[in-house]
Amino acid sequence: MVNVNSTPILLDVTLRDGGYFNDHRWTTREAASIVRAVGAAGVPYAEIGYLRRAHDPGRPTASCPPAYLDALATVAERPKLAVMARPSEAPIERIAELPDRGVAMVRVLVPGGSVEAAEPYVAAARAAGLDVAMNLTRVSERDPEGIAVAVKACADAGAQIIYLADSNGSLDPRSVSERVSAAVDASPVPVGFHAHDNLGLAFINTTTAMAAGATAVDASIAGIGKGGGNLRLEVIVAHLIVRHGAELRLDPIAADRTTLPTRLRMIADGGSATVVSGLLDVNLDGAAHFADMVAADGLDATILALTGQRRPSAGPTHDSRGADE
Repeated sequence: MVNVNSTPILLDVTLRDGGYFNDHRWTTREAASIVRAVGAAGVPYAEIGYLRRAHDPGRPTASCPPAYLDALATVAERPKLAVMARPSEAPIERIAELPDRGVAMVRVLVPGGSVEAAEPYVAAARAAGLDVAMNLTRVSERDPEGIAVAVKACADAGAQIIYLADSNGSLDPRSVSERVSAAVDASPVPVGFHAHDNLGLAFINTTTAMAAGATAVDASIAGIGKGGGNLRLEVIVAHLIVRHGAELRLDPIAADRTTLPTRLRMIADGGSATVVSGLLDVNLDGAAHFADMVAADGLDATILALTGQRRPSAGPTHDSRGADE
């Protein structure tokens, strides 16, 4: 069972979420270095990848093959290891083997509010003696009332922590407070928050979530992750040390250079398009279409097209595809 106290539970997502920027091509040695640094910093959990059936040794965080799990289980002074399971992709029969391979937590995705699809995975993880979390994705697309209903269903299904994920990086502090407060009021178990930094609000959104009652927080080294990245682990660790007296350390995270190539790739691929996607609440299903529109017509025309505004009468014009194409 997960213990909760005045300091939020920290879960590092560097390997899984950061894998969006290197096609999950972490080497086992790199993964071990990151896990070691996270553990030395005192962070209690490290999420090390997705649980999937197909195993690609060159992309270990995309599927968590057994040899990869076994290697990370041997890392000295490591944090507890977590994996993420998407019901449409994860083989439920693999869950029973996870405790013997050093995994302590399964986080089950609940995309589109389909709690029923996630329930067998929660039951299997509980039966295996694992900590079990459920992650509600794209909460920017849900109103507080709908979130409260989904959170109650997750708790009834057996979740021990329920995370609200700002998957699109679109929330601001007020909308975070509304959603987290609704979740906390509806949930008999701890509520967590997973921020994305498309709008540069990951830190303030996370501290707002904590003020609203969230007792678990996700972060990654240097903020590497999908879209605009995640909450920076070093920022929240420093905040918790200074403001909460947490027994954490910054030096191990600052000293590790494993993530540097991925950080540079994220900088090169991010920028203004990430900000716009956050403002427009673009999710992964629409990301490819959004990127195509930006590549063909530029950011200004894409904003006008997707917000239903007319193009300015002056200046260069190009044909632009509609948002519903």
